[in-house]
Amino acid sequence: MSSLLLRLSSLIAVLASAHAAPATWEAANPTATPFDQLSISGNACGPAAFLNAIRFGDQNWQRGMEMIVGNGDKTKLSYTIRAYALRPSAQLAGRTRWSRAGMNVDDLVAMGNDILRGRLLPELKGEVLVPKQRETAEELLERSHAVLAKSFRNGLPPIVSLRRQVLRKGQDGKPGWLTIESHFITLLRVPGKIDPAAGSFAFDYLDPWGGKRYSGTLRIAPADEAAYGLIVDLPSTPVGKKLVRDGERSSVTLSAAVGRW
Repeated sequence: MSSLLLRLSSLIAVLASAHAAPATWEAANPTATPFDQLSISGNACGPAAFLNAIRFGDQNWQRGMEMIVGNGDKTKLSYTIRAYALRPSAQLAGRTRWSRAGMNVDDLVAMGNDILRGRLLPELKGEVLVPKQRETAEELLERSHAVLAKSFRNGLPPIVSLRRQVLRKGQDGKPGWLTIESHFITLLRVPGKIDPAAGSFAFDYLDPWGGKRYSGTLRIAPADEAAYGLIVDLPSTPVGKKLVRDGERSSVTLSAAVGRW
């Protein structure tokens, strides 16, 4: 009996090890060449971030590139916008998915699923990453990491939606937090595990603005910005910083993610 218990214990240990998180979750194809939104337009971060996600994903997700016509990255990005991003928005009546204002998370998900349809791939999903009712900041940080890690585990680097918020006086003279610019990036690496009590974790990402690789930090917002949940520190990515007026307080916040979970 003791021999049987020993074998069972060994099997349980092996299974637990197989499901343990790795030291880091990383893009499956990290040496790929990133798309640069500036080859087309300064507001093409959504389509470019999506193309980066499937190009840097595993071989299954890379099949999505088969639907993108073009001899080079500029023509592929242009085709993606013309063929898929300019279709009618399901969220904004009378508008296209992509416009001068860029595109929102729901329309990015819809565009991506149109491209991937017929490639025997699961559908993309979007997840809002702002505090739920009664959700603590630590719980939000843990939930956000779990969502991002699951997409990596499923072979697809997640896309993250960011917002530049400023504390600005309205017409009534009272200050309030206002979104002045949004941006999409594609993550390349997050930790395998995090300690929510630490309040932050580092990550690597692709900025479609220039198609560059950078590092950043996701952290719990200070108490007076708690409504936004999580702050994203991106020293190399300004996200509308030039629109901040002298003396205004501002920060970049996490808004949502797109991936497979």
